Amino acid sequence: MEENSSRKVLLSVLGVAILVVAVIGVSFALYSTSSTGKVNSISTGTITMSYTEPSNGINLTNALPISDAEGKSLKGEGNVFTFTVSATASGTVTVPYEINITKDSSTTLADGAVAVYLTKGTTTETEVVAKKLMSQVVTTANKSTYRTDSYKLYSTNVVYQNGTVKTGEATTTYNLRIWVDANADANAIKDKTYKLFVNVDSKVKAIGK
Repeated sequence: MEENSSRKVLLSVLGVAILVVAVIGVSFALYSTSSTGKVNSISTGTITMSYTEPSNGINLTNALPISDAEGKSLKGEGNVFTFTVSATASGTVTVPYEINITKDSSTTLADGAVAVYLTKGTTTETEVVAKKLMSQVVTTANKSTYRTDSYKLYSTNVVYQNGTVKTGEATTTYNLRIWVDANADANAIKDKTYKLFVNVDSKVKAIGK
């Protein structure tokens, strides 16, 4: 795992500080597959995985927790954290990757008070992960494949056949929105902090011809 970039993102609502730090974590491991009576050989070629993020982060100044409709419609610099994941390969491979969340130990705000929502696209956005409370993300069932202390928000595969994308998307732009849930107790969120890390993790697995 290699950390290539990081960005601090601040969300403050009524004295609530929600700090989101995006960190790229990409690692590659090549595996050959086999079955009874046959060993599949594969030429994986050159594999590249990259992650980019713009200069803007999330900096909300709403006076109160907001509804799901308001949270999902947040627009513009300071309201949406946008990042792009790209994968390329010259061989025949499956490139799986996860968007993982790690909650920092300094967090004092309850998971149930924070909403998270993920879309993809630029001009037109498509919902990737429906609005969830962090209490629904930070569970044993969502443990990251790659990190012992992280939780999977989303996972997907890009399959290349002889260097051409067969399924999935070679380049995807994601938009992450985070807000204080409308049902959060105003007294319970005052002067609390929520800090998490967003990681993109991948391993490349060779597939049989």
